[in-house]
Amino acid sequence: MATPTQSPTNVPEETDPFFYDYATVQTVGMTLATIMFVLGIIIILSKKVKCRKADSSPTCKSCKSELPSSAPGGGGV
Repeated sequence: MATPTQSPTNVPEETDPFFYDYATVQTVGMTLATIMFVLGIIIILSKKVKCRKADSSPTCKSCKSELPSSAPGGGGV
């Protein structure tokens, strides 16, 4: 068994400037993650529903290839 070569010195303890309340950090993180997840789902669904509702709408960029007015030389409105 090894014995210490020096006696322990009494160093004054400094307060840690980076003390976190981990329960609060976890709660805030989960809340923000939930909000961002729900907003992402809403954005994705709103774009899909928009194209289904307004098939003839010229503002729906992803559906333009299916519109008759977008065909080359095709009769537009």
